[in-house]
Amino acid sequence: MQTLFPYDPDLTLLEHMYRHFGDEVMMHLEFFRVHGRVCPAALQLVRYTTTDRLNEIIRYHEAQGAFIANPHTYILEDGGRKEINDTQVAFKAEVDPYGLLNPGKMRGWLERSQS
Repeated sequence: MQTLFPYDPDLTLLEHMYRHFGDEVMMHLEFFRVHGRVCPAALQLVRYTTTDRLNEIIRYHEAQGAFIANPHTYILEDGGRKEINDTQVAFKAEVDPYGLLNPGKMRGWLERSQS
């Protein structure tokens, strides 16, 4: 998993996740400057058991305030910002008006096509 934790100089949330999941979710940490503040990010190794459990782990992180960029989906909007970007949909309509490139991988395009 790819996780960006919110700014917290005490690393409270990060430590909570470390203790909560134990060796089920191991963390490789990196630190980034975001708007002038240093924030931890993790590339986590999840001991995979089931898709439901993976999604539960993701939902738990998000409910606690961590941002997850989900690499386990092929849908563009489900992996990153979790919202449809109208600019991206308009660009795809301009350069791929028939939706031939990477079909089915952009929820915004699919919803546009169904309306």
